[in-house]
Amino acid sequence: MSSTVPLAETLASSPAELRCLEEVRTATGAVDGPVERHGARCYLLAQHLAVHRGIDADEEVLLCAGLVHDLGLYPGVAAGGAYTADGAEFAKRVLGELGWGAERIALCANAIEFHRALREQWSRGPEVELMRLADRIEISAGRLTCGLSADTVQDVFSMASRKGLYREVARMAGRALRERPATLPLILRSHR
Repeated sequence: MSSTVPLAETLASSPAELRCLEEVRTATGAVDGPVERHGARCYLLAQHLAVHRGIDADEEVLLCAGLVHDLGLYPGVAAGGAYTADGAEFAKRVLGELGWGAERIALCANAIEFHRALREQWSRGPEVELMRLADRIEISAGRLTCGLSADTVQDVFSMASRKGLYREVARMAGRALRERPATLPLILRSHR
C-alpha cells in the first residue's frame, strides 16, 4: 500500500472543499479514483489558466467545481436531467448547507453546468470559463492547451495519474445515454 497522499487531499482544506471531496468519494465509491484525480487536475489547470491570463479567480469555487463537476453522471446525484445540470443542482444543495452566499453558489453551479458548453462563458464569471477550458485540456489529454505551455499541462498531468479516466467517463456517460438519451443535446448546447 502506497503512503502517497492523494492529490485532492493535499488541495482541499476549507470545509466546502473537504465536503466536496467527501461527496466525490461517496458518489464514485473510490478514494483517489479517476474522477477525483480528474477534478483535482481540472482545478490545477484552471488555476494555471487564471495566472496565465492575469485573473484573480475564487480558488475555493474552482476547487469545489473541479471536484464535483462530473458527479451528475452518478446515481445518487443524477436526477434525470442533463448530468451537467444535475451536478449543478447537487452543488447548490451541498454549498447551501455549508452557508455559502447565493452569488458564490451560483458561480460554482454555473462552472459545473457549463463546463461542456461549446462557446466561451466569460460572461457568467471567470471561474465558469476557466473550468470549461481546464476540462477541455483534460479531456483532450493535453492536445488542447488553451494558451498554457505543453510543459505546464504535462506538469499537472504528472501530479496525479490519468489512468482509468476515459474508461470511467465512458462507463458513466454510456449509462447516462442509456437512461436519459434526450439529455445529450442539453450537455453540448452552445450557451451565450
